[in-house]
Order: sequence, then C-alpha cells, then structure tokens
Amino acid sequence: MPHSFGSVGPFLIALTCAALLAASTSGRADTVTIYRDTWGVPHIYGRSERAVAFGFGYAQAEDRLEALLKNYLMAEGRMAEALGPDWLEHDWQRRIEQHARVSRERYRELPAHVRTLIEYFQAGVRQYMEEHPEEVPDWAPELEPAQIVALGRYIIFGWPMGEAAAELGRRDEPDDERGSNEWAVRPERTAERCAMLCIDPHVPWDGPFRWYEARLHAPNLHVCGYAILGSPVMGLGHNRHLAWTCTTGGPDTTDVYEEEINPKNPRQYRYDGAWRDMRVEKITIKVGGAPDVVRELEWTHHGPVVLREGNKAYAVRTPYLDQVGLSTQLYRMNKARNLKQFTAATGLNQLMAQNVMYADDEGNILYIRTGRVPVRPKGFDWSRPVPGNTSASEWQGLHPQSDLIRILNPPAGWMQNCNVDPDTMTDPLPFDPDSYPDYIYHSGRGRYNPRGARASELLAANERLTLDAAMGIVNDTHVHAVERWQEALASAAEQAATATQRRQLALLLDMIAEWDGRLETDSAAATLFRAWRTMDERQEPAVDRDAIRKGEPLTTAQQRSLLKALADAGALLKQQYGKVSVPWGDVHRARRGDRSWPLAGGKPGIGSTLRAVGTGEPEGGVLYARSGQSCTTLVLLRPGGPESYSVTPYGQSDHPDSPHYTDQGETLLARKRLKPTWFTRSELLEHVESKKTLQIPEL
Repeated sequence: MPHSFGSVGPFLIALTCAALLAASTSGRADTVTIYRDTWGVPHIYGRSERAVAFGFGYAQAEDRLEALLKNYLMAEGRMAEALGPDWLEHDWQRRIEQHARVSRERYRELPAHVRTLIEYFQAGVRQYMEEHPEEVPDWAPELEPAQIVALGRYIIFGWPMGEAAAELGRRDEPDDERGSNEWAVRPERTAERCAMLCIDPHVPWDGPFRWYEARLHAPNLHVCGYAILGSPVMGLGHNRHLAWTCTTGGPDTTDVYEEEINPKNPRQYRYDGAWRDMRVEKITIKVGGAPDVVRELEWTHHGPVVLREGNKAYAVRTPYLDQVGLSTQLYRMNKARNLKQFTAATGLNQLMAQNVMYADDEGNILYIRTGRVPVRPKGFDWSRPVPGNTSASEWQGLHPQSDLIRILNPPAGWMQNCNVDPDTMTDPLPFDPDSYPDYIYHSGRGRYNPRGARASELLAANERLTLDAAMGIVNDTHVHAVERWQEALASAAEQAATATQRRQLALLLDMIAEWDGRLETDSAAATLFRAWRTMDERQEPAVDRDAIRKGEPLTTAQQRSLLKALADAGALLKQQYGKVSVPWGDVHRARRGDRSWPLAGGKPGIGSTLRAVGTGEPEGGVLYARSGQSCTTLVLLRPGGPESYSVTPYGQSDHPDSPHYTDQGETLLARKRLKPTWFTRSELLEHVESKKTLQIPEL
C-alpha cells in the first residue's frame, strides 16, 4: 500500500522541491565560464571573484602550464632541483632575496579576500593538471599559495637589486630589454574627446616577463589587461573607468652598507664602536643530477652580505626585503573606480621604482614616480656604499607617496615617459626638479632618448589626436634625427669625396638620401643605414654622433670616415647577401618554433624607434627579435565605457599545434596592427571561438 503523507504531504513535497531547486541554483551560481575569442584570449565571467580567479588559473594552465610552473620554481629558487646545475647561481640569488621564506611566513597577513583569490586561482591550475596529467612535467612542484606571493617579489626584485649592483659598481651596461614606452593625452588634445593611454612595456618575449592577456568579469570587477603568468591579478591594463601602465625609472629605493669587519673575527662587524655578531644561515640548494650544494649566507642588521673585500663586507638594505603586499596593491588598482581610489592603491608602495602613468574616464591623466623610498639622513652620498659602522647612516622611515614626483593634468595636455628624465616628460614642466632630494628625483637633467624625443615631437604636434594618429604613434618606425645623418652624409659627399668616390658610391648615397627614415619591412635603405652606422662605430675613432645630432659641421677627416663607413657597409652587404639592396624584413624578423616573419621597427643599436624590437646577435645574417613591444595596448577612456586595442608578440598559447601559437605575431604584429579587445559581453559574443563552463569546488 502506498505511503500516505496525509495533510502535511503537499507541504513536504513543496519544501523538498524548494530545497532541490536551491541546491541546483547554488550549483549553477558556483560556476565560471571561459569564453575564448577568435585570438584565443580568455574572457572569464563568474558570479563571484573567487569563481573568476578559479577560471583564470585554469585558463593560464590550459595555455602555458609548463611556463607557469617554471615561474614558481624560479621565484622560489628551485630551478636547479628541477633542471640541473646551470641554474645554481640563479637559485642562490633567489635564496639571498628570501622570496620563499618571507612569502610563507607572512602569507597569512594578506587580506582574507586576496588569499581567497590566490587559493582559488591555484585550485583552477590544479584542476587542469588533474584533468591533463600528460602535460604535467616530472619536475612540477606541489602548488601552495605562497608561491604567488614569491612570484610577485621575484618579478620586482631585479630593480632594487639592480640599484644595489650599480652602487657596488658591478652592473653591466643598461639592459635594453627593459625599456618601455608610455604616454597619456587629455580629452582636449584628442579628436575623440576622451583621455588616451598607451601601454607599451619592452621586455623579453620569453621567460618570466612574458605577459598573459585576459579579460576578467565578476560583480564589481571588470578588468582587461596582462598578468604575470601564475598570478591572479593584472599588472597592467584597464577597467571600466581607468587605465594604468609603467615604465622603468623611479626613485632610489635601495642602499649598500659598507661594514667594517673585525680582523680577529670575520663574522663580526663594527657598529657605534662595538663589535656585533653576524647572523649566519646555512642554505641547501638541491641540484638535479648532482649533489646538494650548501652555502652560508651572512647577515648584518642592514641585510644580506653580497660581497667581501678584505676587512670590508657589503650588505644590501632594501625596504622590499620583508614585503608581501604586491598582490594586494594590484588587486586594489584593478578594482579602483576613480583617481582617489587608484592613488590610494599605489600609495601602498609595493611596486618597484617605476614611472606609473594613468588616465580615466573623467579626463584625468596622472604620473607618479613611485617606489618604496627610505628617508635618508643628510651628509652621505647615497649613490655609493655608505658607512655601516655608525647609526648616523640609518634610515629614518619611508617616504609616503605624497613626497614623490607627481604630475596631474599637465598644462600641455600630454606627457610621455619612455625611460627619460622627468623634466623631459612634457612642456611646460609643471614641477621644479630642484625641489626634490637627489635620491627621489634619481635622474639626470634634460636627458632624452630617441624614443622619448620622438614621442614628445609627435604628441606636441597632434593638437587633435585621432584614433588613427594614436595608432601611428604606437607603431612609429621613424629613426629619430635620421635627417641629421642624411644631411651629414650629403655634405661629406659634396665636400670631401672625389669624383671617383661619388661615382662609386652613387647607388648607396642615393638610397640613404631618398630614404624616409623608417625601419619598414620593404625598405632596403633601412638595412643599408644599419650597416653604415655599424661600420662607422667600428672605426677608430668613430664619427662624433653628438655633433651630427646637433647639426654641427664635421671635420674633413670625419666626413671621410662617414664615406669610408658607407663603402664598407656596401661591401658587407654584398658579402653577406650578394647584393646591397636587401629589404629590412629579410634581415629583421620575429621567430617562434620553425616559423618566422618580417618585423618593422627596431632597436638596431644605431638609434631606436618607438616601435621597439630588441634582437640578438645575427644568425645567418638575420636579426631575430627576442624583446621589445610585449603587450602593446591603446586605451580610449570614453565616458560611456572604454575602447581598447592590443597585440602581443606571438600568440596566446604555448602549444605548437594551436592556431594561437603565432597568430598575433604573424597576422597583427607583422602588419603593425592591434586587435580590438572586445571588452564588453555584447562585443565578445560576436567573436567567440569556444566556451567552457567549470564547476567551482569548495576549498
């Protein structure tokens, strides 16, 4: 006989159905959808930030799992364990910087909502690894949240430790692979009647600095941009209201202390008339295929000892050594809705020394020369190692952001910082450089580089900047001041060449004279110009380049040197290529795997272009790109919502069989094009390549 519910039956049935419906609804809410657009870029939509973080981790693993895991190992100083002895010194430097230890010890100090994002992000990575065990390398580390904190520290530490190396006099020539462009324009200077921002960092195209592009959408979180692979927050990009970017340059954040060592005890140092004991830490580095390496790291109260010379030891002191807040700051920058919220986020001072530039939908443009800057006592030269044996040289706290250089809405309506001195960013200059301490200004006076000079020239000339003109600046391939070289060569040919020389050099002289000065792929004159300048710099002595840039007359001997360099350049081209007319795109190319494609622009060692491309040594007469424009983005901050365009050097995926392995490089970068970011859902849905919905686990 069927069971009878009696009078309570309908109520129980309704209650049961309601519970099932609630459970089903809850399950649907706890999901994330990853749309891939036609370039393979993920647009991640979720009903919560934790869901989006989970999807972001999954998407990164889907595209670049091995590189992501390497980033964690590099940050922790465990690459030698996985890949062998070649990584030993790299790992030793990471142990000096203490990324793994500090990140684990202080992880719980992060705000709970930031820890939630980190943990759900790694849960997304972990789920992909469980679904695709065949892609997980044998050396893959166990995932733990502190790795993301360590990764953030690793990415920024090249700057403070580079400052320390400079003070020790041990830094090599400046690394051209870490230059960048940025510029901002106010609405009154644009035909679009909105602020514009150019995001254009120049970093290596492979390794930990290779950016990961995505769009993230959750309630109160809508951001388009680029993250360091393995991180759940965007480092550069824009949201619905504002955009931001960075270039290298900034205040002095780090010092070296010269410690006086006790001649009778090498583990003691003098401080205010007394001997103090160093702290000594034994560090074991595991090495794959070889015995463990054990080293001792010495510490004074100033920091780790990085160099000993006789009875002197040099300790690095940096205010970043104990910091874990970069993810927190970036999260707040991602979420900021206006100028006040953005500057409150940057005021946490977790970024390395950088030129931060900003624009918003209210028309504001902002520059902050940011960094974590100690307050130094007077009486010391802080550009060199300072005495560590006295308390008189101790820091006196940290400067708040309000003490640093800041430009808001300059009178010119535009500004740029392509790694130039702050006083050359805009004209007229709205601040007094002499009002800042040297260690805050931390730059020369009036120093331009070719990129900065060219950017200022173009921005000043465009009083009503259009979208097309802005794209032209982003992709500009004109070698700054090339006209001076053309004039100098023409004068040399007229004044110092014999009739025979002019006849012999006629083709080469005409190629240089008729050239438009642009490093375009079809330009043979661009190839000749590079060869000419290269041969000139090999001469002893080389021609006075400053005199040429200033338009000053050259001596007859210098003019003859220019002509000889041109003749040598023609001979070199004939030797290498069998002819003197060689298109720039034949010798200047991008490459990934077994594919290569021509590339305009360059950093050819003879003056760079705004469209920066760094290359290695020639291979078979070809310069292959390895750095430069890495995530170029143009953002228009329209009051009704942003409009943005972007390009990366290769493609979204690291899988050689993926259509997105080289598609952006071959189709966009090679043609000086940027793609629409399709930031809104309505734009995206017209360009969807795939869709995947994931269930979010409870952690």
